[in-house]
Amino acid sequence: MRSLLSWLRFRPIFLLFWMCGLCSPAVARTNRVNSVGKVMPPDAAPLDEQVFRAFDLDGTYMEWFKTVYKRTAGTVLIGEPLLRTNRNFDLIPGAAERWEASPDGLTWTFHLRRGMVWSDGRPLTAHDYAYTYRRAADPDNAYDFEWFFRPIKNWSDVVGRRKPVSALGVQAIDEYTFAVTTEAPAPYLPMLLQQSWPSPKQAIDKYGDAWSTSPETSVSSGPFLLKEWRRNDLLILAANPHYRGPEKPYLEQIIYRLYTPMAMPQILATYEADEIDFAAIAGQAALGRVKSDPHLRSQLHEFVDYITMYLTMDTYHTVFKDVRVRRAFAHAIDRNALMKSVLRDIAVPASSMLAPGFPAAASEQLRPLQDYNLPLARRFLAEAGYPEGRGFPAVELWVRNRESEQMRSAAEAIQAMISQTLHVRLEVRVIESKTFMDALNTHRLPLALLPYSYDYYDASNLMTLWLSNGRHAWKNDLFERLVGQANQFMGPWVERERMYRKAERLLVSDVGGIFLWHPVTSQVWKPYLKGEELVPNRAGLLAWRGGRQEVTIYVTNDRHGRSSRFSLLTWLRRVFLPATDH
Repeated sequence: MRSLLSWLRFRPIFLLFWMCGLCSPAVARTNRVNSVGKVMPPDAAPLDEQVFRAFDLDGTYMEWFKTVYKRTAGTVLIGEPLLRTNRNFDLIPGAAERWEASPDGLTWTFHLRRGMVWSDGRPLTAHDYAYTYRRAADPDNAYDFEWFFRPIKNWSDVVGRRKPVSALGVQAIDEYTFAVTTEAPAPYLPMLLQQSWPSPKQAIDKYGDAWSTSPETSVSSGPFLLKEWRRNDLLILAANPHYRGPEKPYLEQIIYRLYTPMAMPQILATYEADEIDFAAIAGQAALGRVKSDPHLRSQLHEFVDYITMYLTMDTYHTVFKDVRVRRAFAHAIDRNALMKSVLRDIAVPASSMLAPGFPAAASEQLRPLQDYNLPLARRFLAEAGYPEGRGFPAVELWVRNRESEQMRSAAEAIQAMISQTLHVRLEVRVIESKTFMDALNTHRLPLALLPYSYDYYDASNLMTLWLSNGRHAWKNDLFERLVGQANQFMGPWVERERMYRKAERLLVSDVGGIFLWHPVTSQVWKPYLKGEELVPNRAGLLAWRGGRQEVTIYVTNDRHGRSSRFSLLTWLRRVFLPATDH
């Protein structure tokens, strides 16, 4: 031992190299590649630690174009979409290397990269994407998200059995050229086609819908493939060694602990026990627990989600036909008071349908149009013929029975505000979901509180929702014209944005809806997770949206705190450096 110490004492250069890491195993790891040929970053943990763990809902199928609402975890990771978006919501290549619209704006052409294959070795081509969309429109498939793709030519007629599936406006021009024709010019179509995870015809022909339900029959075209699936228990994805697309993952495995809404697990407690790496924080109690713990608080990430909570009303047949009544209700709700009470820490006030940061949003400019103003609210109600609420008919405020306790509490708070300030009779009713949706879609809802989340990152998504052929019993002719023009305008975005902004001002000023709050999403993830998606985007938002993060993240060598190498170096410095300094 003494000879070893003497040898180390007189070799400061060796110690320096060791402490700088030049002689450590980490150096050899800087050029490591993982099982799918991805070069790992220098600070990545060993390959056997490149595992991401989380909770997720279990479902029936692992095929996007079979079911969206009953899909299981990992569905979007076993398929290669035509396009993806990055953390800034910019479109980036997926299976398609490039794409363009025809001069008349009716046809979009996508040029696929060559050499991509399914995990069974079969080439991935434009024919697979044509087959996928025909399968989605086929009424025998009974796809529960078919409405999303109605801009595609003949889509509604195919779904309604008025035209054959072969009439659908999709075509494989050749092996690597896929074309989509729309009913009218649709500048937002590429955003829709992010949702293009292909269905494998060869597996469906052999196994039917069951192809996606087990590792033995599952076929993948994406960065991961299905390795194991135990219902309501566990699902494991492994990096796909056959993947030839642009998004090879760093991770070797993803492990989802599966659950159902009827048996919610202790997600935060499991996260604290270091058994999972990511958790969504649900509810004010759990959020308070995180914020009160310095360790957990350092791992907390919050962002205003692109979801809007609002009141919709029947402006065709009820007292809400009078815009003055609608304005009275809008100005009678103190949104800041809601944020300080039932929605504390989990929401921010809304002044429009488009949340801050969403394309064409102008939230601050629109705020005065529906902001809390009690004298103005009472004046509007009096001008409508109901001074101090006299003669105003009793009104029900409907809430779906599936909504959260916070939402029901917010409805009760709104009911109290309006009843006390306007002196009108307003009763909250919790309604069974099917009854609620049937009344909404047939314009028979008197007054209702409901949420809506964006489906794709374009103003057309949320503005089209308010056209008179949609779910809301409200119509404004100028709004209809502006949204119709913007939805088909193939020119510069700045001009299209101007149309949407004018339209939304009409929506807010005419009180097509009363806009109340945008939820704040709270998440925690471990500090040893790293990747390009885990930094704030250009709007300052930092969010785990799923699908992208799992492809681009990796586990750093800090997974277990300071590495053993660092601990050894610290010990060596303390023991030997004093001697070598003299």
